[in-house]
Amino acid sequence: MFGDAGVGVPEHGRPWPGRARALELILGAELVGAELAERYGLINRALPAGELDAFVGALARRIAGLRPEVISITKATVDAIAPPIPHTAYAVENEGLYAAFGDDVTELAHKLLAAGIQTREGERDHERIANSI
Repeated sequence: MFGDAGVGVPEHGRPWPGRARALELILGAELVGAELAERYGLINRALPAGELDAFVGALARRIAGLRPEVISITKATVDAIAPPIPHTAYAVENEGLYAAFGDDVTELAHKLLAAGIQTREGERDHERIANSI
């Protein structure tokens, strides 16, 4: 759903950028580029592909240089401040999706899978494949 932002499941990973934007993203079902995803707070940072490896390597080296207790305490502190996703969100999503998914949705899913939508190439050409079925 979020193109090169690498995000696809609504309640996983990050807090939503507000109800209006969440509805726009989910119901609009358009791919979102990295810059917009960064602006909406869906990803930490958008980098050109050529800079990604160097950035990730430097970040990993900095984190690896920390004492394990520092990492543990920092994670515990952030977890205490950042509210977790309530389990009720999963229950509401599952109940709604199961009720909404009939034979037509299953048939569409099979067609999309047969067209390769969940392959590496299909992920890169998601909109074209989705719109062609």
